[in-house]
Amino acid sequence: MNRMKAQTAMEYLMTYGWAILIVIIVGAALYALGIFNPASYTTAVPMGFSGFQIPTGGYVVNSTGVYILLGNAQGTTIDITNVTATVAGATTTTNDPVSDVLSSNEQAWFRAYGGATMPTSGSYSVKVDIDFTYVDTGVAGKSSGTLSGTVA
Repeated sequence: MNRMKAQTAMEYLMTYGWAILIVIIVGAALYALGIFNPASYTTAVPMGFSGFQIPTGGYVVNSTGVYILLGNAQGTTIDITNVTATVAGATTTTNDPVSDVLSSNEQAWFRAYGGATMPTSGSYSVKVDIDFTYVDTGVAGKSSGTLSGTVA
């Protein structure tokens, strides 16, 4: 009688032991391929930015700052007075544009840096505020948006 119980227990352990081993091996393989790493699924996406165009590949976030290629989609000439980026709760700002007066459909690179520790790896989400003035009327405007992706 004891022999039958032992045989049943061994058959149970062998059947489900192999199944558990296979599940562990598959899980380890998926982990090694980066399937469970959410940073590998973070695509570079600019969201928001009313009145501005940011083309694909039009921004970079790295350890030296936030670089943004802004395109004027306001339909009139504007003077960009400030670009502020908030990274992980710390604010960086710029007065370092290539050009701060943009005619309609013109593009220029802007760099926001200083005041924040920039991410060196992984994914990020950066809130960006763009302050500008319409050249023909002198009226101030503001546009905000978010840049997300992985550190270059």
